[in-house]
Amino acid sequence: MKVWLLCLVSLCLIAAPGAAHADWGDGPYDSSSTSAATVTAAPAAPASDMRRMGWFGIGARVGITQLRLIPPAGVVNDIDRITGGTAVADQFALRSNVTTVTPTLHLGGSGFFLKLDLPISFGSSFTMVGLGLYPINFGVYFDRFAMFPYLSFGGVASIVTSHATPDPGTSNKLIGGVFQARVAAGLKYFPLHNLGVSGEVGYSPWTAGAVALPPDSASHATHFEGGFGSVFDLALGVEWL
Repeated sequence: MKVWLLCLVSLCLIAAPGAAHADWGDGPYDSSSTSAATVTAAPAAPASDMRRMGWFGIGARVGITQLRLIPPAGVVNDIDRITGGTAVADQFALRSNVTTVTPTLHLGGSGFFLKLDLPISFGSSFTMVGLGLYPINFGVYFDRFAMFPYLSFGGVASIVTSHATPDPGTSNKLIGGVFQARVAAGLKYFPLHNLGVSGEVGYSPWTAGAVALPPDSASHATHFEGGFGSVFDLALGVEWL
């Protein structure tokens, strides 16, 4: 009797898992009872309408340049001793406001870049043509405001030609030069893609130059002006960058 009872219990234990497996396989699939990985596609980033600045740019600025050069008093006194004259340094000072047109070249984007200028100045009695090289320039482009503020450090060398003069010794010849160590601060704003408007303020605390000018109402001969001093300039322009 005990042997039959043990056999019956063993048979029930063997049959129970099989029945449970059969019920699981035959029953309907319940998706809520299983965990499945859900993949959500990220929405496409909206196209940017920011006005960006390019790497290569050309443009031009127009502004006013203020020259203030005066020779050292000691040099003028030495000349007076040699010639027996009574001139003073202020008589040889060069003080002139000229209109300047400056084609400009920009190489490089946000950060450090290279800048070249070709300033052409028109005065009442002379014209200056210069070359400005700026090896140290730094600016940061702000996408949100479409603005590019920058600082520039470099030098400018200019040659000076006289307007037509009755003096045969100077008429239509290269008769002077001006050399500047210049620092400038500027801002470029891009209202349209790659097209910008710019403004720049420059100052040359170390400037040297000498100019032979044609006769004027105070002198009937060619006279020389120049010395050491400073140059200040202000300009506005447009640029494709």
